[in-house]
Amino acid sequence: MEFSSAGSFIATKEHRRFVEFANAVRKHRYIGLCYGRAGVGKTLSARRYAKWNESLLKITLWSRGPSELKVYAALAQSRSAFYTPTVGCTLRETKKELTALMSYIGICIELGLEIKESGTLKKHRPPLGESQRNLQLLIIDEAERLSTTTLEYLRDVFDRLEIGLILIGMPGFEKRMSRYPQLYSRVGFAHQYRPLQNEELTFVLTRRCSGSASTIPTSLTPKRSPLSSVSPVEISASSSGSSSRLSES
Repeated sequence: MEFSSAGSFIATKEHRRFVEFANAVRKHRYIGLCYGRAGVGKTLSARRYAKWNESLLKITLWSRGPSELKVYAALAQSRSAFYTPTVGCTLRETKKELTALMSYIGICIELGLEIKESGTLKKHRPPLGESQRNLQLLIIDEAERLSTTTLEYLRDVFDRLEIGLILIGMPGFEKRMSRYPQLYSRVGFAHQYRPLQNEELTFVLTRRCSGSASTIPTSLTPKRSPLSSVSPVEISASSSGSSSRLSES
């Protein structure tokens, strides 16, 4: 769980666990499932990881203004896109919105990488289909809203672009996914986002009021292994690394 406002963000243990989880999904190009109760901070952590802000969708591409350059740099670092489907969304609607979003973010990433490497912007717009390949991670919030056909579409996107995919939902969502063998066979990590415990909650509320800290000291949290953010699972991959299967231990 995180508490954020215009001028503050407190990184809790759960946020750090989410970052470990997202890094693993992005690095290994798996599908990851994140689930937890409403209000625990899943969406905030995902948006923070993706460096997502709705204002970034209003910038003028290829502009060299300070705000645009800041957006390019942030997205070039996260290499991620964040998307929330509407209630009752159709496959056609989701496909149209995601295609436009991934192309847009892909261009922003390319511009950010170009500026970082050469200090200049490209004069010509790359093909939209190619720009999508700059993405390394797609995060879908409120994934329980998605229909079966839309989930199949996301599996196709995952296979074609070879990117990491995180689906975020409420408890029980991860069990629903097991009913779709072709999708579930590609799941590499499952992460439960838990509420704050008493000691952390006290620390967060105290610092939230005083504004004197942005990160909870690790002394308040037990030490964990790098991939302790995932549920107990056994992952077996083929020798080529092209497929993986998740099975509960």
